[in-house]
Amino acid sequence: MGKKNCKKVIYCKPKYIYSDTYTEKEVIYVHPIKRINREHIEYVPRHVYEEEIINEVIDPGEPGACGCEDGKKRSSGMKRSTGKRRS
Repeated sequence: MGKKNCKKVIYCKPKYIYSDTYTEKEVIYVHPIKRINREHIEYVPRHVYEEEIINEVIDPGEPGACGCEDGKKRSSGMKRSTGKRRS
């Protein structure tokens, strides 16, 4: 056979045909939740009264009038005795 009867073979770039399959794989996403129990203090006024009893003796001093006529003091010329002796 001669060269004239040979067929020339030309190779082109290949065409790709994809057959895709999918496999599920689990991915874990962690979402942390923090619960915070809060206690709020609210000050409420409570009024408490302390009672104190004070005993007072009020001395009006020497009486001004003896009850005589015209409201004048009686002058007897005598001195009062205090109950103490002088030495």
